Amino acid sequence: MIRPLRLLFLAPFSQVTHCPGLEFAGDLARALGVPLHIAAFTDPHGAESAGPVGAECPDIVRQSLLALRHKWLKDESARLQERGVEAHPEVVCASSSAAEYAAYAHRFKADLILKDMQARPGVAHCGLSPQDWELLSISPVSVLYVQPGPTQVPGRFLVAIDMEFQAKAGDSDNHSIIEAAKHLASACGASLHVISVYDSDAPDQGDLSRYDARKQAFDDFASAHGIAREHRHFIPGAPANAICAYLQRSPYNLLVIGAANHHLLSSGIGLTAEGILDNAGCSVLAIKLPVEAAPIQATEPGAIRHASS
Repeated sequence: MIRPLRLLFLAPFSQVTHCPGLEFAGDLARALGVPLHIAAFTDPHGAESAGPVGAECPDIVRQSLLALRHKWLKDESARLQERGVEAHPEVVCASSSAAEYAAYAHRFKADLILKDMQARPGVAHCGLSPQDWELLSISPVSVLYVQPGPTQVPGRFLVAIDMEFQAKAGDSDNHSIIEAAKHLASACGASLHVISVYDSDAPDQGDLSRYDARKQAFDDFASAHGIAREHRHFIPGAPANAICAYLQRSPYNLLVIGAANHHLLSSGIGLTAEGILDNAGCSVLAIKLPVEAAPIQATEPGAIRHASS
């Protein structure tokens, strides 16, 4: 018997009000028909629980903080339960570090981590913080970073694949990425689009016949996975810039991209990936590869319905 998919939402350590990532995580759990585990990390000996400088009773401050965290988790879990989400909250007494997050996900045997993106001063949209990058690098499983803003029914997903890497290595990672995206889109009732960039600035890429061959391979790949022709986007340019520019012209709710052994997002998480993930302007699912077990399994799909609908 296959165990249910395990979704893990990492609550911001200072959160005591509702956050959009939890809303998204609850919707996803309900759509997939699986429980949602909510972990709120609170270090009882950390700076966040020490209180103001000069406080006379730091122990009282810490206990008050823990009480607030427990109440927030209880209230949010009750609200999710009312909307049909099976929520399992837990206050974790550990530092809110990427290493602790990754270790906890490993112990919990999570299949997918969900986490809010962080606001950045002077930037219109949110992006990945240094801690987010570290978590993505060391996480044992895929990570979905949720862009803050009004929660909407996810209508359009974009999955990025690399036909150049596919041609060189006979790579199966692209297949794993798109299959995971298809399961997720089906469960959420979202349309799925696929994009690939022909790097026209790379050596030997100016040959028109080479472009045509890559374009044909892209169409064959998309056809094999049942992607409608009008949902295929094969564009020239530098990968990070081209994808970000495309996302600005055609807004999507979620970008799906590979997170290891992939040209766009190498295991070292290079500058190209940073350019894409920090400027996507939407939520991002970074799929860790290779995929031993697809992060989105073929559970019985059901459309997302919000409390306001």
